[in-house]
Amino acid sequence: MLMQCSCRQDLLNAALGHAARAVSARAAAEMLKGILLECGGESLTVTGNDLELGIVAVLPAEVQTPGSCVLDARMISEIVRRAPGDEILISVNDRYIANIRCGASEFDVTALPSENYPVLPEVTGLRSLTVPQAELKKLLNMTLFSVSDAETKHIHTGVLFDAEPETLTLVALDGHRLSLSKVPHSGKDTFSAVLPANSLRELERMLTGDEDANAAMHIGARHVLVDLDGLTLVTRVMEGDFFKYKTGIPKTNNFRAVLEVKPLIRTLERVGLLITEKLKNPVRLLFSEGKLTVSCQTAMGRAQDDIPCEEGGDLEIGFNHRYLLDALRHMEGERFRFETGGPVSPCLLTAESDEDTLFMVLPVRLSAAL
Repeated sequence: MLMQCSCRQDLLNAALGHAARAVSARAAAEMLKGILLECGGESLTVTGNDLELGIVAVLPAEVQTPGSCVLDARMISEIVRRAPGDEILISVNDRYIANIRCGASEFDVTALPSENYPVLPEVTGLRSLTVPQAELKKLLNMTLFSVSDAETKHIHTGVLFDAEPETLTLVALDGHRLSLSKVPHSGKDTFSAVLPANSLRELERMLTGDEDANAAMHIGARHVLVDLDGLTLVTRVMEGDFFKYKTGIPKTNNFRAVLEVKPLIRTLERVGLLITEKLKNPVRLLFSEGKLTVSCQTAMGRAQDDIPCEEGGDLEIGFNHRYLLDALRHMEGERFRFETGGPVSPCLLTAESDEDTLFMVLPVRLSAAL
């Protein structure tokens, strides 16, 4: 027997669910379509690795014969997910036939030797920080939606992790809008690293909302390892020059208004009913004393809506309404500040209840008035 162990079905199902997200069904090599299972001591380790992202899950197991094998990710995931019992027994013989039993269900499937499975890269030259998982999850939620999907500026398909002693800042942008959010952390190291958005979306799924659970990040020259206590994610560091956000975000603005988040979301959704993929006209925001008028005109017709605002003054400015909506839907709190230097200057949106998160949206030049 090359390998034999047993474990709880629910724990293995959860582990496979995480590891399988680092497996590409379109991989050229059969090995890369598989998940590595390794048992030894009192645990079973489940690994997925597509050469850019690696996810490792460790769960308790009763090990009769220490060993390892590679099983097709889709197949083993479906077998375990549909298993009828609470305990799963996995054994692999010297002909690399894996026997999987759970309750009255039994499968014999082909396994592969683990020797050729890609080894996860070692993270060397470590710099480290620790943040609560709930805080890191919030940072990712506040920034990932602004990541670029254009390969022409490849570095902006990732998110910047900019760490200073006791503060971690995440920044994402796509050329039309920028999202920035920061949180305190326990480390003293200083570093900047851009991580792929696809890997970070998987990390966001793995993070819990538990305030007592921490995420330990270890940053190397070429890779980053995130330890979630039983779950590990390894991804590469992207190369290139990221946007210099500290000098690129305006520090002073001569126009400022205060608005409520939900009423403006509803207004933009109503006015945006006239905007389609073919009719991408901007929305027009006309500020006057105590009032904001939002309007849009396309080949389908014309729409206008008014909501109250505080402070402000006179300003007319245009936007792609979806960029404004994305920022507002991710904003915490009931009220926010709208600041800009003028009708062609970047607009800054900041929730009154969250000074550590900022959204910047570039305006659209308006044609003749409606």
